[in-house]
Amino acid sequence: MNHTVSPVRRILRRMIDPDRPILYFLLAAILVFGVELLSRRSLTATLLFLIKSPLAYLTNYAIILLTLLPALLFRKRIAGLALLSAVWIVLGVAQCVVLLSRVTPLTAIDIAMVLSVISIITSYLTIFQIILICVGLLGVVVGLVLLFIKVKRHRICWRPFLLSFFPALAASVLIVFAGFATGQLSDRFPNLATAYNDYGFPYCFSMSVVDKGVDRPDNYSEDLINDIIGPLSPSGSTGEERAPNVIIIQLESFFDVKYIEGVTYSSDPVPTFTKLKEQYPSGILNVPVIGAGTVNTEFEVLTGMNVTDFGAGEYPFRSIMLETTCETIAYDLLHSGYRTHAIHNHDGSFYLRNQVYPNIGFETFTSIEYFENPTFNDNDWAHDTLLTNEILYLLESTEESDFVFAVSVQGHGKYPDKYVPAEDDITVTAGMEDDTVRSHYNYYINQLNEMDVFISELYEAVMAMEEDTLLVFYGDHLPNIARDEGIAIETGDFQTEYIIISNYDTPVKAADKTLFTYEIFPTVMEVIGNDTGLMPRFYKTYRDDPAYLTLLASLEYDVLYGRRMAYVDVEYPVMDMVMGSRPITVTGCRAEGDYLYITGENFTAYSVVTLDKRQRTTEFVDSTTLRVPLRNAAKQLANTNYLTVRQISDMNECLSETAPFYPEA
Repeated sequence: MNHTVSPVRRILRRMIDPDRPILYFLLAAILVFGVELLSRRSLTATLLFLIKSPLAYLTNYAIILLTLLPALLFRKRIAGLALLSAVWIVLGVAQCVVLLSRVTPLTAIDIAMVLSVISIITSYLTIFQIILICVGLLGVVVGLVLLFIKVKRHRICWRPFLLSFFPALAASVLIVFAGFATGQLSDRFPNLATAYNDYGFPYCFSMSVVDKGVDRPDNYSEDLINDIIGPLSPSGSTGEERAPNVIIIQLESFFDVKYIEGVTYSSDPVPTFTKLKEQYPSGILNVPVIGAGTVNTEFEVLTGMNVTDFGAGEYPFRSIMLETTCETIAYDLLHSGYRTHAIHNHDGSFYLRNQVYPNIGFETFTSIEYFENPTFNDNDWAHDTLLTNEILYLLESTEESDFVFAVSVQGHGKYPDKYVPAEDDITVTAGMEDDTVRSHYNYYINQLNEMDVFISELYEAVMAMEEDTLLVFYGDHLPNIARDEGIAIETGDFQTEYIIISNYDTPVKAADKTLFTYEIFPTVMEVIGNDTGLMPRFYKTYRDDPAYLTLLASLEYDVLYGRRMAYVDVEYPVMDMVMGSRPITVTGCRAEGDYLYITGENFTAYSVVTLDKRQRTTEFVDSTTLRVPLRNAAKQLANTNYLTVRQISDMNECLSETAPFYPEA
């Protein structure tokens, strides 16, 4: 019998031999094409990327190859190679899923934030889709475990690894240098979505892993910082006079849909906003994100810093701001005698605001867990009109001037595919033929209209106040649907609008002009006549200087990562921030049958009773009463040393806890 193996079969065997690097080179080629196809969701777009940007494509190939070759060092190489390949496949699928619900692509910080977004995942995915994803991930894990158990162990292939990995690494370095030289690669991503499209998913995602923080200036030194702050004029504000209240409202996914070309509506969805921007200083606002990333707009507004100077896709709230403080508009106003408050009609732990806000100067933070009777829209986002009473309560509850920063949520997506407008709803009357797109917009514009009602309510309340007050409205970013195919918008992808309103004659008149979000902070301080801080004086001195952004980046590095030499005789201590504007207290408890009743003040639907630190199922009766189903309640109460009430977020995080209450013996 002839056992001769044909040359073709011999070549094929070598190609799939896990001991030979050729398998890894071939698999990397398949994976990079597959991952880019998942990311772009278009075969044509993937092929065009390969043809038009070969160096960028080769860089992505090299990244995947260099992550696969270490499998040669596994004793169970097939299982190791499957594991490393599965990582890229899962990332590619995750990128595809993410882009189905938002414009911003997948970054490393999204992986870190998985637990933070579980509470809102049903707003983007159906239950079936969530189950499908979980089953798929479980299948991958089980498959890999079985593979590691069943495959045979082999010797480590040191020689093939060394002869392939380091030459591949050297070639990769040359390709990257050539990519930068020809413009096919860049390490700056001012537009994250465009960067992923131009440079490829593996490269951009990898950059989001390793690129963190603000780059150290080449000439960073005390002389550099002194040269920057030396020309700044000394503060002209004493902070002793009664200053105006400052209210800044960040409106979720808010923009004037009349900017959409060729689309008409049964009536103006935002009549109040339209009227106010004609009566008060207003203009286009350049924001750093689109479709998501609310908190980066927030970061720029509060700090006056440019998030583009940070790592690719980085959220400073998830990185540096968790571990340090810096100057913000809240701190500057606090130093001027203000009380400082943050409000958000959503989960207090979302984007880790409950941990970050103490580092940026807020004395109180009222999140949805502290609203007595919150109401929600069909997508389970809280109504923005809830914010009005909370804001007014804060202003009335203090004798000092107040700074209130409120983040709204009602306009948040995802918008329903089959929305049927009610009889009195505003509707698209022309310009949108696709049923799904029209459904999205019909729902969205009615959410905008309700947000406009909130704007009207707060505006009227402020204008009726006796206290001088400055009120600022702005949209955090465009919604995802603003980028639907066939929809043309007169403004840019990264542009919304702002309005600066005052109920008094301001020292400085704000001008109608285009602003960047990091200019809101110094602009507001200039309008109210307060230049106590570094950032307002820096902006006033350098705003027309061509080197403004370069100098700003140097300051950002110094105060966040460097020696903080720019801060002269000023400190920004971590605040002992209080959650909620109204103190939650326990005043009594009693047992009735199989129920324990807790009495007190300012309870909400998020209040949870603990007995000796053990959380119990809690029923919200009203703001003064909670009920705990408890068999033999009297007996269990007698055996309880103390009880507390905690405010628990949807992420099951304890935001605050009352002082212990000791039941009477």
